[in-house]
Amino acid sequence: MKEAQAMSTRSTRRPRAREPRPLLTTRTLLILTLAAGSAGIAAAFPDTAVPLTLAATVITLLAQIVRD
Repeated sequence: MKEAQAMSTRSTRRPRAREPRPLLTTRTLLILTLAAGSAGIAAAFPDTAVPLTLAATVITLLAQIVRD
């Protein structure tokens, strides 16, 4: 029996419990704030809707690239 325990490569200690992750990350809050601000400005000034959408898309893609 002791030989089997000595030959075992498994650790006898329990792994630590993982800490819970936050519900919203900073990146998520940045993207949501950007989207809400863009929507508000586009509603107030319809001529700016397309440029704001493009800018928001570029910033969102950059945030995704930085994450990866």
